[in-house]
Amino acid sequence: MPLRDTHADRPKSVAFRTIGCRLNQCETAQMQEALLTAGYRLVDWDRPATVRVINTCTVTAKSDRTCRHEIRAAKRFDPDCLMVVTGCFAQVSPEAAAAVSGVDLVLGNLDKLRLAERLAKHAATPTVAVTPYPEHPSFEGDLFSRFHGYTRAFLKIQNGCDSSCAYCIVPRARGPARSMRRAEVLEQVRRLTARDYREVVLTGIDLGSWGRDTGEGTLAGLVDVLLAEGGVGRYRLSSIEPLEVDAALLDVIGQGGDRVAHHFHLPLQSGSDAVLRRMGRPYSTVEYLEVVTELARRFPDATLGADVIAGFPGETDEEFEQTLTLIEQSMLNYLHVFSYSDRPGTRAASMGPKISPETLHERSMRLIAQGARKKAAFRGSLRGTEQRALVLKERAPDGRSVGLTGNYMEVLVAGGDDMVNEFARVRLLGSLPDGRWECDLLRVENATEDRA
Repeated sequence: MPLRDTHADRPKSVAFRTIGCRLNQCETAQMQEALLTAGYRLVDWDRPATVRVINTCTVTAKSDRTCRHEIRAAKRFDPDCLMVVTGCFAQVSPEAAAAVSGVDLVLGNLDKLRLAERLAKHAATPTVAVTPYPEHPSFEGDLFSRFHGYTRAFLKIQNGCDSSCAYCIVPRARGPARSMRRAEVLEQVRRLTARDYREVVLTGIDLGSWGRDTGEGTLAGLVDVLLAEGGVGRYRLSSIEPLEVDAALLDVIGQGGDRVAHHFHLPLQSGSDAVLRRMGRPYSTVEYLEVVTELARRFPDATLGADVIAGFPGETDEEFEQTLTLIEQSMLNYLHVFSYSDRPGTRAASMGPKISPETLHERSMRLIAQGARKKAAFRGSLRGTEQRALVLKERAPDGRSVGLTGNYMEVLVAGGDDMVNEFARVRLLGSLPDGRWECDLLRVENATEDRA
């Protein structure tokens, strides 16, 4: 079936919607670049398009519901589009994705980066193309130079996971662990630098395992090389397993100064050693606390966050209280709270007893409230501090620019368009109801200061 735009004098158009993690956002950028090369025109999601692509997530049952809702809503809005569903929901549940009304093409995670080729060959019959992961996959994905719609760029340098946490479907969705080669990481960063991206977020499913499969060193060594050769004004690490935050990585971050963001997300999942063992997590609560305490000691202004699962099968009242106690005693200052949900094919799906929906909700609400208290206390401690913020394209309702600090505080900066994509030194004055900060603008950096 040939793809036709409603405007014959214009190239075929494509709109993207990304659900889920930063890896998905990076892979969307790769798909966009491939389709631009193939002659497509990118349009915003709220505009009609020849092709609509939804890059999906499946980390929780709620994620699956969100994906189905987004697919149906997109097809109602743009009934004449060719609807492509890709990503982790497509990889794990291709039949369910294909069964959603209006879906024309389902592509797994290994197939999504051949989207342009698939569209060129697509026939009128709905198609499912989901390639299973081989035992030892190579790192996939072409280099790209544009991250459409963002001031910052997300760079996938690692994919997949070799762990077997009882609750987690990610190894099925993403396959075995594999790393981008160091030379390719450097070349990718150079391309982004040439396009004037001044913050790059290094991301992966198991980011701290980078280099383990290729024998090219460690994440600490890679960050050290990037600081010396990459030319980016600031690097940020996405979520990293607690035991992978070692002395070498801490030293490199410390030596990097403002060029490595003081923002660390370390999945906790539970504050009970018994629950951690049932989950298959590889650390104890003592080990976790040691890492968080050391991060807080070395980087006092660091934002320290954790994922926590409420209501893992068999979680007793006492075990849940242990989680609350550990979080209260820790230097964590924000939480991402997940209510446990069975994921098909995981060990936890067959574990019991299951926690009642009422108890799941009650425990989740208590964790959310605890996280909010800790976040408020931490934000209060930042008042009056000097921070380095990257000014984003985003504008506040009052016209001021939004900036993002290394420790992930959004600040409001007065200034014109010439401020966008510049680093500014600011002093935090007070927190606004929407969570952003009023600040004093102290000075604007020159790009040559990025290496300082």
